[in-house]
Amino acid sequence: MTSKKMDIGSKDIISNLPEALICHILSFLSTKDAALTSVLSKRWRYLLAFVPNLDFDNTIYDRPKMGRRKKLELRQSFKVFVDRVMALQGNVPLNKFSLRCKIGSDPSRVNGWVLKVLERSVVELDLYISSEYCYPLPPKVLMSKTLVRLKVAGTDEFTIDVGEVFLPKLKTLHFNDVSFRDESGAAFAKLISGCHALEELVMIKMTWDFWDTCSVSNPTLKRVMIDCENIDDNPKSVSFDTTNLVYLEFTDTVAAKYPKAKFDSLVEVSLGLRMTPGQVFDARDLVNRHYGYKRCKGGNAADFLKGISNVKILYLSSEALEVLTFCCKKAIPVFNNLIHLTVETDQEVDWESLPKLLENCPNLETLVFQGLHYGDTNQCFDTDYRFKDTNECFSDQGDTCQCKPWYGTPVWLSSSPVKILKVLKFGEITNYKDDMDRQTDLIKHFLETMPNLEQVILYYDTTFDDDLKIVSTQLQMLKKVASTKCKIQVISDNISYSSTVHSSSSTSGLVFFNNTFPV
Repeated sequence: MTSKKMDIGSKDIISNLPEALICHILSFLSTKDAALTSVLSKRWRYLLAFVPNLDFDNTIYDRPKMGRRKKLELRQSFKVFVDRVMALQGNVPLNKFSLRCKIGSDPSRVNGWVLKVLERSVVELDLYISSEYCYPLPPKVLMSKTLVRLKVAGTDEFTIDVGEVFLPKLKTLHFNDVSFRDESGAAFAKLISGCHALEELVMIKMTWDFWDTCSVSNPTLKRVMIDCENIDDNPKSVSFDTTNLVYLEFTDTVAAKYPKAKFDSLVEVSLGLRMTPGQVFDARDLVNRHYGYKRCKGGNAADFLKGISNVKILYLSSEALEVLTFCCKKAIPVFNNLIHLTVETDQEVDWESLPKLLENCPNLETLVFQGLHYGDTNQCFDTDYRFKDTNECFSDQGDTCQCKPWYGTPVWLSSSPVKILKVLKFGEITNYKDDMDRQTDLIKHFLETMPNLEQVILYYDTTFDDDLKIVSTQLQMLKKVASTKCKIQVISDNISYSSTVHSSSSTSGLVFFNNTFPV
């Protein structure tokens, strides 16, 4: 019985699998590693010919300590290897072709590989082309009847010259650090409209500030992620006509105008709109603001915000929060459907627009702060209008007032519908103004004012047990709590600490927990 078990264990189970299944397993390896399996046995020798996925990468040879001659030898051997694999596979239909390649002045060999896989009805095409010379994408790529997923990436020299476009099955289109030859934006619009089944569009490290217009228009799009690099100029015109879009992640310098912002089905938005450095400098000039200066020139996000006002989930970067303050020539729209809002904070950005935004979110349930940082842009001036750069400032009569990230006590606090308040990176200190007292005071203010809070979660950025005790003690001293149902969790990765805190005006507990699991 023992000998039989040993015999079974010594068999090559993988080699007994059907060839189709072995080829499927090999498709998860790089083509180089899959080719190495050909030495295992005669049966494995030609299996590479039927592997449906090819993955080639010659960038691994580009090491700083490697000599120029050695690099040239390895790149030449890489080209020979690709040629042999392509010849071995013949015209077998191909599922995926991935190529990461650094090329010289002659792209003909690379183009030959790309055109060959197009003839083989490739479904997924993933190209990363790095070149010191201009490398235009072969036009036939945009005329493929079989492509479902297309990803092109490289350097600024990787260009797309849009001619005829016919991509009837393409569902996913990724651009990363490539450029369009047509600087009017018409070529990009033509490309998008020629993808009749497109569901996902990703654009990373793109630049369109020099285009007359940019239009993202496609009725089948469901997900769009755009990250534009331009920071020094405001785009002239950006439009969205995406009636079935569900998710939008948009980072860009605020445009001069948004003629169309059609998002009928939008559910979730991650917004990273920003001002140019010149606009930021003007906006943060506190003396000018004291005399009534408010708006930035060259950008207006009002129509875009109105377009996304039906979302349920919204993430705002700190730059976007500042855009709401300075680059909206109309009032912030009402977000009737918004139930979850995340706000990134920064020590240089004030919260002037936040009260009005939250006041216009009548059904908000969860509010998340990434840090509790804010700029002191609403601090007081003395009688000579000289700015006092301190956390405490003085009125004309000499009375002191503790500066908060908003003016007075906003209505949104006392009428807030928020049930869950989360603070990520609580306790994180970024500069000399950004201390724990300010952050703790804000939490106290929320607890004393927001009437519908049921849960407050502080993700404390600390490794010291005493920090938790200090916060706990400070919150024990609260004279009032707006919501008697509210429970507080203080969560730290490394420390186990818990206590129950009762306010002096309520018998209900504010409970502090410290969890040892990562958050």
